[in-house]
Amino acid sequence: MKAVIIGCGAIASRWVRSLLADGRIEISALVDPDQQAAQVLVARYGLNPAFATTLPEALARAAADVVVNLTPPELHYPVSRSALAQGLHVLTEKPLALNLPDALDLVHLAEERGLLLAVMRNRGADPDFLAFADTVRSGGRAPFAVTADTLVTLTGPGFRTGQHLPVTTDLAVHAFDQVRALITAPPTEVTCTETATGFLAAHSSIATVTVHFADGSLFTYRGGYIVDPALRTDANGDWRVEGRGFAARWAPDPHQARNLPQAGPPAYQRCITAMIDALHQDGTLPVPAADNLASIALLDAALASAAHRRPVPVPEVPDALH
Repeated sequence: MKAVIIGCGAIASRWVRSLLADGRIEISALVDPDQQAAQVLVARYGLNPAFATTLPEALARAAADVVVNLTPPELHYPVSRSALAQGLHVLTEKPLALNLPDALDLVHLAEERGLLLAVMRNRGADPDFLAFADTVRSGGRAPFAVTADTLVTLTGPGFRTGQHLPVTTDLAVHAFDQVRALITAPPTEVTCTETATGFLAAHSSIATVTVHFADGSLFTYRGGYIVDPALRTDANGDWRVEGRGFAARWAPDPHQARNLPQAGPPAYQRCITAMIDALHQDGTLPVPAADNLASIALLDAALASAAHRRPVPVPEVPDALH
């Protein structure tokens, strides 16, 4: 299969490395308004793709079966929809879309066309975090009080400089994937605030999110793009869970992790491999992104809450698509 990569920013290196390591997909074209960014990938990984600034231009220059959508979050929906409408499978970075109606539209279109639509969810699928979630669900009894801190530094802020609510759209969406593994009751209400801390750096921002659940569980999240590496958490976050007679914490050491050999490929590479496995399976192709709709419902409510400065009900995902 041949792939067009749309978006050649910092995250593209992860995807290119993973695609090359897998070997089942050939990169036929790179799409980015900044051709220099595309040239960096070519030089770094020895690629030989066509160059283009739009998807139609790329399709006129190169064969393609699948689009890899690595654009900024506000472009995820239109780019993915355009690709699906042209009969191409879509592998996209998170979030799938910025609101639930757009995400539902993508899932329905993929199902109608018999195309694969998959979204990156490497934090929510991290095996160590899932083991922690298993411990919580087996050892504790809901309702739970869950808190999480995710404070990260960036070597290159990229699109996040000038992006609207960058922490909510780019960091908290991971936490929404993760908390769904801890609390299985439906979420009912979200309160979210995000404040830019431009006195630290152009991309710096701090967000707080509170989610109420139908069983009485509560999730509080603090996320931020910060500047001082000494203050950062692991990108997976620092998690604490407390229930009746039960307490647990999961807090990978971000400094120690850099010096330890990795046990197997990183979570993002495992996610990409799973996407490619799905592309090559026999029979009707699945739409893995449908499993992500509950996270987009939380994101939808969080963005609305931040905009209106009040609690917002979580929109319901149709039962058939849970």
